[in-house]
Amino acid sequence: MITKGVAKYVYLDSTEKFNGEDTGKYTLTVAVNDVEAKKLEGAGVKVRTFTDKDTGKEYRGRKFSTQYKLGDEMIQTESGESIGTDFGAGSDVQVLWKAGNEHPTHGVATYLTAIKVADEHVPGYKGANEEISEFLTA
Repeated sequence: MITKGVAKYVYLDSTEKFNGEDTGKYTLTVAVNDVEAKKLEGAGVKVRTFTDKDTGKEYRGRKFSTQYKLGDEMIQTESGESIGTDFGAGSDVQVLWKAGNEHPTHGVATYLTAIKVADEHVPGYKGANEEISEFLTA
């Protein structure tokens, strides 16, 4: 299944940490509009309401996860350029995912398979800072 939205929390370089503990999962949380939320809910996926810490506004979203680090070729721009994890929160994304087993609290699991990022995207930490980008690619 494909879900479109805006990247909110991007943990694809390393596994996500929660309350100081490593979750062992690479995750991408995506804000979705009402149409995408209804598609997800129709598939048995729970869509949560979050509050943006910067704006205080609520949005609906879903976390997609995988136990395995996605290869750079699995994260591309719409024009086909492999960018790996070098995109940040605020980027328009399309997520290819597979449904897992249903959980009584969290609904159907959403396993991340691949990501397509808008050509005009927010750079990740590697691309956002010229000095860091130069250091990491040298």
